[in-house]
Amino acid sequence: MILSQPNRLAQCRRLRDWSQAELAEKSGVSRTEVSAIETDRLVPSVAVALRLAAALGESVETVFGANAHASAPAWAWTPRADDARCWRALVGGRLLAYPVELTAAGSIPHDGAADAGERHSRPDRTLVIAGCDPLVGLLAHEMAARHDIRVVPLLRSSGEALDLLRRGLVHVAGLHLTDASGRSVNDATVKKSVGAGYRLLHQMRWESGIAVSGGRKEQTASALLRAGVRWVNREEGSAARRALDFLLASRPRPSGYQHVVRDHRSVAATVSSGWAEAGICVKTAAAEAQVRFILLHREAYELCVAERQFGDPRIEALVATLRSTAYRQLIADVPGCASRDTGAMRQVA
Repeated sequence: MILSQPNRLAQCRRLRDWSQAELAEKSGVSRTEVSAIETDRLVPSVAVALRLAAALGESVETVFGANAHASAPAWAWTPRADDARCWRALVGGRLLAYPVELTAAGSIPHDGAADAGERHSRPDRTLVIAGCDPLVGLLAHEMAARHDIRVVPLLRSSGEALDLLRRGLVHVAGLHLTDASGRSVNDATVKKSVGAGYRLLHQMRWESGIAVSGGRKEQTASALLRAGVRWVNREEGSAARRALDFLLASRPRPSGYQHVVRDHRSVAATVSSGWAEAGICVKTAAAEAQVRFILLHREAYELCVAERQFGDPRIEALVATLRSTAYRQLIADVPGCASRDTGAMRQVA
C-alpha cells in the first residue's frame, strides 16, 4: 500500500478541471475509491497509486509524496494464528482484509498474506456478500464474466449476515426470514436489525422444506414429528433454525436438535449420509443430495444493501446481473427456484 503525506490527489485532479468520476474513468479506479483516497479514508495500493498517477500524467511521488511506504489493511476480524491468507476489499471507504475460509462457492484464490504482496490488485472490484445462498456461484460467475467484479461470498446465516452489514464489514447481506405461516419478514427484520436507509434486492424465490431420508414414509412435517425421527439442525439466527422451532412449537426438542451444521447443503448431506432422518433446507440442496423433500413454503431470498452504496460500480453491476436474462434463466433452471421477480428492488420502510 502507498501511504503519503501530503495527499495531493484532489489538487492534481482539480487543476485539470476533472470530476472524481472523470478521474475514475481515465484511471480505471472506482469513483468510490478515488473519493476515499482524497479524503484520507483509504490508503491506496501501489497498483492503484500508479494508475492514478499515470492518468494524471504525474509521478507517484508528485501525487502522493516522496515518503511513500508500505501499510497493511485492517483485518475485518481476527484471523487464525496459523493462516495469514486473506482477501482484500474496499468497504465503506476502508481497505479490509478477510481471513480466508470455505465460502458458499467453494474455495476462492486468496490475495496473499495480509502483510505481504497482493495477487488481486483491485479491492475496489471485489464485492463481499454474506449469506447462505447455495447458488451464489452462479452470481459470482456472471459478475466476473460480464462486469469484471470478484464476489467473495461469506457463508453466514441471515442474522449473522445482517450483523456484518450493520458493522460495515460487508457490502451485501442475504436473508430469507419468515414467520410461522411462511410469510416474509425480511423488511421488518432489516428495520429492526440495521434500521432505515437500506434497500432489498430480490434475488430469487425458493422452496424451503424438509430433506427426508429414503427410509422414511411420512409425507408431512407433523407426521415426522409424531414419529420421533432424528433431526439435523442449523445455527441460531438462521431461517432454517427458526422454521424448525416454529414446527416444534411447545414440543420437546427431538433427537439430533443439538447437532448443528452451517448451510443447506450440509443439512441435505447429513440426511443423505444416514446420520439424520430429517432437516430443514432448500429444495435445491435436497435435489443435489438426492433425498426426498417435503415442501413447507416458498421464501423470498433477498439482498440487503445500504442506500449510500448505490452508485458504487460493484452494486450497479450486482443490480445489472440480477436483472440480466442470462442470470434469470440460470436461476429458473434450478429445481425449486423461481426468477420471476429477480432484480426487483424496494426500500425498507
